[in-house]
Amino acid sequence: MGCGQSTSASPVVAEQNGQISEESASKKVYDDRITLPNNQKFRITVSPASTVIDDEGAARARSAGVNPQDDCQQRPKTGEEGEFEQPEAEFDGGNLGLNNVEEVPRLLDSLPEGQLYEDAEFPAEDSSLYFSSRSTGDEVVWKRPHELAENAQLFVEGVSRRDVVQGVLGDCWFLSSCCAIAKEAKLIERVVPPNQPLSGDGYHGCVRFSFWRFGDWVDVYIDDRLPTKNGALFNAKCVDPNEFWVALLEKAYAKLHGSYEALEGGQAMDALVDLTGGLAERFDLAEHDQSYLFRHLYKSTVAGAFITCSRKGDWREANKADELGLVQGHAYTVTGLARPQHQTLGRPRLVRIRNPWADHVEWNGAWSDSDERWSGVDEVTRGRLGVTSLADGEFWMEFSDFCAQFEEASVCTLGPDYDNDGRVDHVGQVQQIRGEWVPGKNAGGSRNNFEKFATNPQYLLTVVDPTPDETDDDDSDKVPVLVTLMQEYRRSQRQFGIKMAQIGFLVYKVDNPIQRVPQKHFMYHYEDASSGTYINYREVAARLELKPGHYVVIPATFAPETPGHFMLRVFSAGNFTLKQLPDA
Repeated sequence: MGCGQSTSASPVVAEQNGQISEESASKKVYDDRITLPNNQKFRITVSPASTVIDDEGAARARSAGVNPQDDCQQRPKTGEEGEFEQPEAEFDGGNLGLNNVEEVPRLLDSLPEGQLYEDAEFPAEDSSLYFSSRSTGDEVVWKRPHELAENAQLFVEGVSRRDVVQGVLGDCWFLSSCCAIAKEAKLIERVVPPNQPLSGDGYHGCVRFSFWRFGDWVDVYIDDRLPTKNGALFNAKCVDPNEFWVALLEKAYAKLHGSYEALEGGQAMDALVDLTGGLAERFDLAEHDQSYLFRHLYKSTVAGAFITCSRKGDWREANKADELGLVQGHAYTVTGLARPQHQTLGRPRLVRIRNPWADHVEWNGAWSDSDERWSGVDEVTRGRLGVTSLADGEFWMEFSDFCAQFEEASVCTLGPDYDNDGRVDHVGQVQQIRGEWVPGKNAGGSRNNFEKFATNPQYLLTVVDPTPDETDDDDSDKVPVLVTLMQEYRRSQRQFGIKMAQIGFLVYKVDNPIQRVPQKHFMYHYEDASSGTYINYREVAARLELKPGHYVVIPATFAPETPGHFMLRVFSAGNFTLKQLPDA
């Protein structure tokens, strides 16, 4: 079956005055399954097309067999994809950018006096700028920070979201993520360790960074030579000409990807995870009730989450804003949400956005910097919200306009938010297991072939009886669990990206915790939950509320015989165990 939007599992739900009724939804079954809406507390998973089976539907499935007709889809384009598409290759070690980590400290100690470090793995050459035949057309001169500023430093008076300024590179997905986490200095300093001089005593011309990569924090070393034209940086930089953490961080991230050009067209939620090690989720704005979404984003902001957003379009045609002051194919940072009291408009829902261009290109519609509506908000409140008329790329807009103009929002928390209330919940346990799909052995693909599907890796998740403080009043017998499946994405060669398969996972409740779930079970039982339609994201997730018992989690690619490495992560505020069942 080809990739596309599935028509066999379309949800059927009822509405009451524009709201979905839990009672009516629980009675509606399509193709013997039920899908709960994503804006309700009782939703099983945040992923689209997720399913949960009621007892009546499960009984019919057991008597008549099932016909799941699994489907897949391609990851949507970001609009920032480069002019040239980078070729892809299979995973082969994933050590790009890390090969010299142990050797660099020894090399620095042995440098002759007056000689500065030069990174042979990411040299000051065009090969570090581009993977394609693309050329700047001008002479590029690589210069060190102390050659560009009189008082070059990594940080000048701390860290701020206003530090980040995008250059000519189409990597606003990464820079908007940097801007988002810049509100927490400790997080930036974990990625960019402070006290690394860019001149004077202790200066070697080398800077160390740390990124979260497939379950581990790893160090990346670069030299501090930066590409310039006419004596100025043309990629990302800081507002203060003496500050260089943004430019050097972008270079380190480019090294992990093989070149600067390879940074064009990524996903903000991936960058957020790489910078924090947290959990990132994507929300398609058109698919969610605006009241629910505003409440979720507001609570997430209060709880310290990091949020980015993006618009559709082609960034190559986005060298100027549209008539509303917004840029197509562009990623922004959400820096605040509020409901201020207005003299005549009540308490409008507002959201504050920052363009990483950090200039005059700003929204000029309702609630923009100079909009007359602000005159109805008292001066103290305006000051608290930071309402200014500066040409700094930051602006307020009404939330309804935000949902109309932007396509998606990515939210990253440093711990799982089990109950979807925007607050990071206490984590009782976090476990992760790495695995591999091996063709001819356990790369079974989707349920479109039950025999092959039964060969996929299987993991036993045992949920223990909850204690009173692990539950809420509504579901006292259930334990919130968050399951994520991440596929290998670390690059091995500079000129190649990594092939990303359509991935997903299914969850089945079982009675026998010792044996694998056999093929016959899948033929007569629907899943109890899933991550949704198979898609070639780096990571997919599902929120579950599970009664105590045994469950089998089955990670799979859509196409059978697809090789790949993966990591299964399980988070819960309650007690659970996770282990792999023997291969078939």
